[in-house]
Amino acid sequence: MSEKRLTPEQVLAQYQVLRTQAEALQQNLELVVSHIAEFRQTLECLEVIGNGSEVRALVPLGSGAFVDAELGEVKSVVVSVGADVAVRKSVQDAKEDLKARIEELEKVREEHTSKLNEVMKGLEAMAPVVEQILAAAQRARQEMRDVQGAKGQG
Repeated sequence: MSEKRLTPEQVLAQYQVLRTQAEALQQNLELVVSHIAEFRQTLECLEVIGNGSEVRALVPLGSGAFVDAELGEVKSVVVSVGADVAVRKSVQDAKEDLKARIEELEKVREEHTSKLNEVMKGLEAMAPVVEQILAAAQRARQEMRDVQGAKGQG
């Protein structure tokens, strides 16, 4: 069975595809981690306001303006369920919903991390070949300049 050899251009194209995949995975991973942090912060807030005691809070009015307010006993929370739809849930149900979302996002984070590690391994494996190709191209350009310079002087 013969192994098909790739041209330098094909190697560089594959390397660029892997770099693009790595960048996209990294961006998605950062977004997922950001959502996890946001959900955890919301969950912590629900733990505090759901314990029955009064809570002081800054309530957004819009346009960057806030009002200092005291929240009495909070019995329900309006939770976004996607597609610009929100439903009213008990504090306990809202906490359970957030915990489930965090679990889902943790799985996505693990998948993205695993894929990113695979892509990075591929990039690392290809790096020496890519460096050789680029060094050869650099030498060829320099030789062309040297030949053109010699013709111009002669």
